[in-house]
Amino acid sequence: MKKILLFLFVFVSIPAIAQDETYGTDTKQDTLFYFGENSRLLIFPFEPKLYMSDIDREIGENNGLNFQEIRGYFRLGLDNALFHEAKTNYDVIRMHADEADVNKDLQYVYKSTGYQYREVPKEEEEEQKKVIKAYNKVVQRVAEETAKLKGEQLNPKTGTWVEEGQVLNNPNGNEKFMAKTIINTNVFNYCVEKYQAGLFLFINQLDIKHAPGLEWQQYGSDNYPRQIKVHYSVFNKEGQEVFAGIAVSYFSSQTNSIKKIIVDHVTEVAKEVMKKVPVLVVQETEELLKD
Repeated sequence: MKKILLFLFVFVSIPAIAQDETYGTDTKQDTLFYFGENSRLLIFPFEPKLYMSDIDREIGENNGLNFQEIRGYFRLGLDNALFHEAKTNYDVIRMHADEADVNKDLQYVYKSTGYQYREVPKEEEEEQKKVIKAYNKVVQRVAEETAKLKGEQLNPKTGTWVEEGQVLNNPNGNEKFMAKTIINTNVFNYCVEKYQAGLFLFINQLDIKHAPGLEWQQYGSDNYPRQIKVHYSVFNKEGQEVFAGIAVSYFSSQTNSIKKIIVDHVTEVAKEVMKKVPVLVVQETEELLKD
């Protein structure tokens, strides 16, 4: 268990073959121009109550961990991955810290904000369907080659398959994600003054579940797709939302090592999240006046 904990604090990102996409309420990475200070990126981890998982039993048995430990490792692992991805372009302040003062501020932020389910825009849903379709092709190809090696004939209706028509999970056909709402706007002034913050990245929820659209027969194959989904929001220092959405990655049900899931897949989701965080360009007042 100590080896796992050490890994979570210091790890090297290893590229992985996976389907990863970002969906949200905007589609381009903005550039924010700030005067001198207030150029730091604050990263807020998700509240523990907003960890949703279908695979804790398998993870626990494979790694010798209980629910609280699993949730804690994924929470820290995602925070590490975001920091690792962001540190080259931003001056980062991590609010997931073993410091009493920072933890106190984190609780203040949690109490000053709320949550709201929103629909992912229709055009983004179409992109997600394309990802699912590509994933299906890869899975089908692997199943066919496996059957060929065994001298068997694969029934196209069997094996791991995500039906395109079952991707969405709410009655009106539009997928939803968890967005951040602001209850107390003073929280931005507080963080700007104390941490010189220019951008706020809120991780709202983490889902690690079976991929949407699976049929019950597929669970018996022991090789069906799982989905990692990160819900997040980005605000500027004025308290204005600049982006909100989800980042998604898929991995096999045969992968139950928490270390491998974090290194190969949580890191990939973190990359997708950071693609939507605006670029901060800090200029002095005189430089801006010249332009």
